[in-house]
Amino acid sequence: MTTFLNTAEFAKKLDQEDVLVAFRSKFHIPKDKNGEDVIYMCGNSLGLQPKITKNYIKQELQDWAELGVE
Repeated sequence: MTTFLNTAEFAKKLDQEDVLVAFRSKFHIPKDKNGEDVIYMCGNSLGLQPKITKNYIKQELQDWAELGVE
């Protein structure tokens, strides 16, 4: 069992060991007025938008235009 420490160093160590860190780059992360990434903790939403979403929506709209509703 890991003992969690309330230190910045421990948090950075955990970040370095995070096996899911590569997924961060797959999402649009809002910026604040200074251009810094915001910390997004809204639990009552769809979450951050995956970057691939636009392509899927575009394809669905194209299919709808060309095929109608089947």
